[in-house]
Amino acid sequence: FENKWFLLEAEESFCNNDFEVAKTYYKKAVTSAKSHKFVHEEALAHELAAYFHLEFDEREQTLEHFMLAHEKYHEWGALGKCDSLLKFVECTKKLWHEL
Repeated sequence: FENKWFLLEAEESFCNNDFEVAKTYYKKAVTSAKSHKFVHEEALAHELAAYFHLEFDEREQTLEHFMLAHEKYHEWGALGKCDSLLKFVECTKKLWHEL
């Protein structure tokens, strides 16, 4: 359950405005979930990392994590989640183009 602990630490660090620590824990959560072959946990870690990067308008990292989350959710069979995520990404891209 290491990946879950890393993800909780990332979220807590983010809430406490400790952004560099949060970024490190998001990476650790992804790596741990991947190494233990927890596809759904890897998807969630990528998704939350994407929201983290979105908060700082880090567009390249945001899209990368959202696409990896989509890939892993699809691999897991969560097709409804995939559709929802793609719609969110498309709306986000439109907003970026309007700015």
